[in-house]
Amino acid sequence: MDTSYIVVALIAGLAGGLISALVIVFSQMWITRPRRSSARYYSVRDTAPQGAPTDARERFTRIEGGRGPFDRFNDRAKRVLALAQDEAIRFNHNYIGTEHLLLGLVREGEGVAARVLDSLGVDLRKVRKAVEFVIGRGDSTTSPSEITLSPRTKKVIELAVDEARKLGHSHVGTEHLLLGIVREGEGIASGVLESLGVSLEKIRHQVIATLGQPHPDSAATPHGTGQFDRIDERSKRALAFAQDEARQMGHRHIGTEHVLLGLLRMVGMAVPDEPLKRIFAELNVTLDQVRAGVAKIVPPAAAPTGAGELTLTPRTMSVIEIAIGQADARKGTFVQPEHLLLAIAAEGQGVAWQVLTSLGVTAERVRAAVDRPGESAA
Repeated sequence: MDTSYIVVALIAGLAGGLISALVIVFSQMWITRPRRSSARYYSVRDTAPQGAPTDARERFTRIEGGRGPFDRFNDRAKRVLALAQDEAIRFNHNYIGTEHLLLGLVREGEGVAARVLDSLGVDLRKVRKAVEFVIGRGDSTTSPSEITLSPRTKKVIELAVDEARKLGHSHVGTEHLLLGIVREGEGIASGVLESLGVSLEKIRHQVIATLGQPHPDSAATPHGTGQFDRIDERSKRALAFAQDEARQMGHRHIGTEHVLLGLLRMVGMAVPDEPLKRIFAELNVTLDQVRAGVAKIVPPAAAPTGAGELTLTPRTMSVIEIAIGQADARKGTFVQPEHLLLAIAAEGQGVAWQVLTSLGVTAERVRAAVDRPGESAA
């Protein structure tokens, strides 16, 4: 370890004790490791939401050049940006970095991101202390007109918009901003979270899990049930097959690959699922092909796994959330197997999609097969 880390850690230890010292060591190691790029900064441009602090509202400026990513931000997400700018000025910084965005998410206090971070033990005091240890305060006060978005924060916002799209959501909320921080994975915010003992994968898992639970402020779903109760009987059967595939392969998780295998198992039933049979025939994909492709990427274990040991991976939970969004977009009350297949294509990163693309399947072909006139999922 570089001796500068030790010196800084000793100072932090004297000032704030062992925990603070550990925070700064890990955070400094994180932010000083090789990075991909350091492009120029971009101006903060958006209007402040209602309910933002008056001083924060005054510091928000109008976006130039018409429509931008902020137009999809809901009021909570806009409030987070206002609070992030407020935190930057509080530290005498002339930019909004991912660390200020994280502070804004925690400080907002009511959105999905704030609830997730609170459940993981991340509070405003800890994050402020860690940020101050890592980058310190500026030497002079910052003019609101000087505040800019850092390149990493701009990237986080782009990823947040993409996360909302993949989940089938029409807006960008605090949950998507937090997922953007996690996905970007290299900013100071990520380093602070890791140094506080909170893994980025755990955060993503917790966000997806929280999105699957009803919230007191949310509109009720049909019959007062949670979102996952919207899965129809055909989809439940496919997920049961997915569990069986995972168990037989000796895996301790149900991944997107198992969901895809479960969908294909529906085609091989004594009475085949006709819509899926037609779709997979059009895609020219068979159960044997997918099993072989999955085995190359995730080899089977020596012995089957007990059903009670299986858990859904964060990516599979994300696929289910996207499927709910796909059902909503098609004005459907329940999630059908076709929506799960569309979600696998929309998520675009899991083992299932790797196998499908190796077989020549594209997202456009999946959508065309599912949305064939007169046979689309509803």
